Amino acid sequence: MDWADIEGRIQYAYYTNDARALDGVLTSLKPKAVEGEEGAASADAGTRAYFRALAHYRLAQLLAGTQKSRSRAAADDCDDEIDLAVEALPKVPLGLDETDAGRRTRAEAYTLSTACALAGRELMSDAGSGRIEEAVKLEPKNPRVRLFEAVVAFGDAGKDQFARNAAVTKMRTATQMFEAARAGASTTPEWGAAEAYALLGRALYEQRDVVAAREALERALLIAPDYQYAKKLMAQITK
Repeated sequence: MDWADIEGRIQYAYYTNDARALDGVLTSLKPKAVEGEEGAASADAGTRAYFRALAHYRLAQLLAGTQKSRSRAAADDCDDEIDLAVEALPKVPLGLDETDAGRRTRAEAYTLSTACALAGRELMSDAGSGRIEEAVKLEPKNPRVRLFEAVVAFGDAGKDQFARNAAVTKMRTATQMFEAARAGASTTPEWGAAEAYALLGRALYEQRDVVAAREALERALLIAPDYQYAKKLMAQITK
């Protein structure tokens, strides 16, 4: 599997609101057993589960406003796949530290698990914190980790203006981290930059900072010109 290509297909389907394309990706990523070993998982089982989770997450987001029961089912499927991804990680003997690669993979999985809980309900406090606190401990410099830490913080802030401002500051920091990551070597996964700006734009708009919100959404659309969610937000701001 070309995982960068798979991620690109998932992201483009999400940006263009193409649920059918996401279903196609999920079909192509069905788990495969090792030849000659019935029931045994393939070497890429963990990665396959992660990207199936990502596809389910995007599907849950796209269907949240039109097919709520299917959206909830997709979010549940996402979390199930995350559990499989975590289970596929090498077991660490008692008393030894996990490898850097293992920590990165676990942090990515925990972050996506949190995203699944938030699917279709960005910036809502009822989704809870998921596993994001553990992800922050594992990978504090990961932009996806910091983005969803900020999203959860904004939701938990409620009407506390000080806490909301602090969460927006965290979102800005996450966008800066994404910019730094984009300037470096390509990695997989690497999703989240356009979403970070879109979520920042939405939060700023809720804060009545229309000019800054528009700037954030313009940046989101520069990264992903077909991003329908960002276009919808922009239309709300500029009407």
